[in-house]
Parts: sequence; structure tokens; C-alpha cells
Amino acid sequence: MEKGDDPPLFPINLTAKERHNYILNHYVLSSPADVESRRHKRDIDVIRENHRFLWEDEEADTDSLSWEQRLALRYYKKLFKEYCIADLSRFKENKIALRWRTEQEVVTGIGQFQCGSRHCAERTDLRSWEVNFKYIEKGAPLNALVKVRLCPTHTEQLNFRTKKREFKKQRRREKEERRAERKRKRRKVEDKKESSSDDDEETDEPTSESPPEEKQTAAEEQPADEQIWLKQPDIGQEQPSREQEFERYLEDLLL
Repeated sequence: MEKGDDPPLFPINLTAKERHNYILNHYVLSSPADVESRRHKRDIDVIRENHRFLWEDEEADTDSLSWEQRLALRYYKKLFKEYCIADLSRFKENKIALRWRTEQEVVTGIGQFQCGSRHCAERTDLRSWEVNFKYIEKGAPLNALVKVRLCPTHTEQLNFRTKKREFKKQRRREKEERRAERKRKRRKVEDKKESSSDDDEETDEPTSESPPEEKQTAAEEQPADEQIWLKQPDIGQEQPSREQEFERYLEDLLL
């Protein structure tokens, strides 16, 4: 209603609600901007208007924020920011949507032990990916490095245009395995060196067996009676009979 125009005549046959709306539209709310400003907003509407994907520490100063921003910040602090929930419905356009997880999703394991894509209940063969999430917030382009865990099907959708870097502890495991392999090689080399040095020491040690000359000199130093027992009997010689031995015994007696 423009200024200077007289309001229309008040209709008589109206219900209470119609009369209320008639008075608001013609006498109280004179423009669409006033109607929009007076519309009642819920808390979720205020949070959606003032929500940010990431709040900087400097911006989190509650003294300089309005009550709407403080409400959005309180909601932001209740979110869990280790893994994201992804919407890959427009993956062919190279567009994805990400948000942080709520407490209920953390308790049920969605996004970590269950696929992080919306409406996906897969819990096997999950892989973690690092995503450089580029988004526009309040007209300014921003980016953030976030993590998502996806099943093989949604992993292909995430990497439909560009290959993302896989974030997994396997890289750390590979480094540890390489270090362990180096240590094993060093130990093998050291063991080989030790074994070769031991072999050299064994060859340098004198043998405990004495040479034959020493044995001969030792045998000559022994008395004659003991040397008899050292001599080996000659089995090849013919042994005397009992009669011959008896005759020798008699000859010894007669002499």
C-alpha cells in the first residue's frame, strides 16, 4: 500500500482469523520486507544462516559475536571433527558435500566403522581418504583438508575425476617395515662379520695334537719296562708251541 492511499473498506463478513490477517496485511505490515523480518524463526533456521564449516580461534570470541553467531558456534563445538559425512550424489559433476559428524553418529560408528557416505551401511573394506575440500562460505572461497572413510563403491565415486590421497596408517606401517628391513639387513651383515672373524680365530689357534717327532722323543724318555707295553705285538710271527716253551724252561733250569 503506497502512502496517501486510503485503506480499503473493512469487510464485515469475515472470520476471526481472516479479520486478523486482514488487519496485519493492510495496517501493520505495509511491505514484503517487514513481513520477512517479522516472520518467526526457529533455532535451526538461525544455525543454518550463521553456520560455518570451520571456525577460527580468533573468530570464536564470544564478546564480539551476535546471539545468532553464538548459537551457531555452540552447535559447532558439539560436532566431532575427525571424520566427515559425504554426499556423493553429484560425483559426476565433481561436486561433493561434506559435514561433520554428530554425537549419535559417533556412537553408532557412522563415518568411521561404517561407510561415511549418506545412506550407506557398508562396514567392510573401508578406506580412509584425505580430501582437500573447497567450498564457498559467505561469498568467499575457502578450503580445508578433511578425512572420510568410504566403501569401495563410494571410493570410486570420490575418485571419479581426480585421484585423492589415501590417508591410512599403512604409510606409517610401510616406513616402519622399511626401517625394520634395514635393521634386519644390518644384523645379517654384522652376523656374517662375526662368523668370519670366529673362523679366522679358529684357524689361528694351534692344534692340540703334538707332531710325531714329539711323540717319538716322549716315548724314548720313558723307561724300557714301560716301552715293552707300548709295543704292539706282531701277529704275523709264528707263535711257539707248548713243547718248545717247556724245553726252553728246562734249558734255563739246567744252565
